[in-house]
Amino acid sequence: MAASKVCIVPCPSIDRYLTTVAECTLSAYTEANHWVCLVFFPKAWSFICPTEIRAFSSRLEEFLYSRSCAVVFCSTDSEHCLKAWNSTSEMEGGLGSLHIPLMSDCNHEVSRAYGVLNEKLGVAQRALFIIDPKGLVRAVTVNDDDVGRSVDETQRVLDALVFRDEFGEGCPVDWKKGDKGIATKTELEGKLELKKSWSEWARPKLNRAWSGTSQRSMASAVSMSCHNASSARLIPALDVTSEGSPQSHQSSVSGRASPMVSPTSGMGGQSQMEEAMMLQRMENITAAMQNQSVGLANWGCVGAVVNYMRRLARGCNDM
Repeated sequence: MAASKVCIVPCPSIDRYLTTVAECTLSAYTEANHWVCLVFFPKAWSFICPTEIRAFSSRLEEFLYSRSCAVVFCSTDSEHCLKAWNSTSEMEGGLGSLHIPLMSDCNHEVSRAYGVLNEKLGVAQRALFIIDPKGLVRAVTVNDDDVGRSVDETQRVLDALVFRDEFGEGCPVDWKKGDKGIATKTELEGKLELKKSWSEWARPKLNRAWSGTSQRSMASAVSMSCHNASSARLIPALDVTSEGSPQSHQSSVSGRASPMVSPTSGMGGQSQMEEAMMLQRMENITAAMQNQSVGLANWGCVGAVVNYMRRLARGCNDM
């Protein structure tokens, strides 16, 4: 998560080290170059909150001495309620004198500043903030009120953030302390320039897509026109059915629509497309024959094919 500046507010009264009620601020930790795990919980004298506080308290030294991180629990209960809850034995529903700071936010100032206050119920959500020594929030988790948090996962994320600041590398999925990181910054040599516009890049590709007549197809068209004078019957002429939709002679016989004609489209768009394709093919044939040594007899055959295509294109346009 990208670092974002948090609203650093004076912390209300907390129950520190079980015997005294003292005032503290977030800056007191950050000025000592400490990380802070600010853990919000809904209510004292509840069911899930004691399990979390006991788990973090049993491993508090791993945060303080191994990671230079302070752990502070905060709720909207009063400082007297928190002190009584901590002083009560576990058999009677208390915490049993745990050595972990419990912060009172009875005026809802801190929980509202961090955006985790349930205004309707007047309690804090089950949220956890990891704050770096610069006073920046580096990680945020918000759980359902009935789902507790993991100490191992909190330490894993904290270790990853420390690793990121120390080595400047990212941490992949399931990264743990001691694993290798991933370089997330790559510098480009020089400026990235676009040498060709999209039209310049696409024009040759479009030309190749439209040039449907190669030397092989051209030779077949010439041989077809010279072989049989009635070559026009090889290309089905378009008829207009009673509904006004174009069909070929083959489709009227077989009952199937011609693959060259869309049964749902009108004649306007298709005739223009066919005319464009015919003209393109005529240009391709002319260019190909000019690049080859073709006799006069072949030129006569080509002329017949070209004239036929022109008549067919004019016929489609008139229809």
